[in-house]
Amino acid sequence: MKTLNIIVIKKNLFQLFLLVFLFGCASTAQVLKNDVDLQKKTYQQIAEEEFGEKGEYILNSNGNYVLCTKELSKPLINPNQLAEFFVYDLQKEEIIYSDKIANAKISWHNNTQLLIVNQKGYISESADTGKWTYIFDLKSKKKITVKKVQ
Repeated sequence: MKTLNIIVIKKNLFQLFLLVFLFGCASTAQVLKNDVDLQKKTYQQIAEEEFGEKGEYILNSNGNYVLCTKELSKPLINPNQLAEFFVYDLQKEEIIYSDKIANAKISWHNNTQLLIVNQKGYISESADTGKWTYIFDLKSKKKITVKKVQ
């Protein structure tokens, strides 16, 4: 009888240990997952770190990417100011392209291409508007020259 009680006690202790072990591991995994989620930064937080101030955010038409540009808190006297920007992939949760371009306006051309309009600093001809436009393809990472419309 005494040996039977010892076997039952060992079996119960083993089951108790197994339950504590399983629930302990499960809750630790959940805590680790929550810590990782807390460490992920939003594109707004990344923009504030990159630019040192608030940014402007423009989603492409299908909502996969967001164009983050530096929002100037006050206009600068320098006409050659840098346009700082990056494109953030919302699905991969990472920056896929970033650049700084003087005298430029950046906007979406389509879902995967940026339209970049530069203003030349020195205009040599009276017919010249001083604008230089190109498209940057985010997939191929190449510039595409836009033919000048006359």
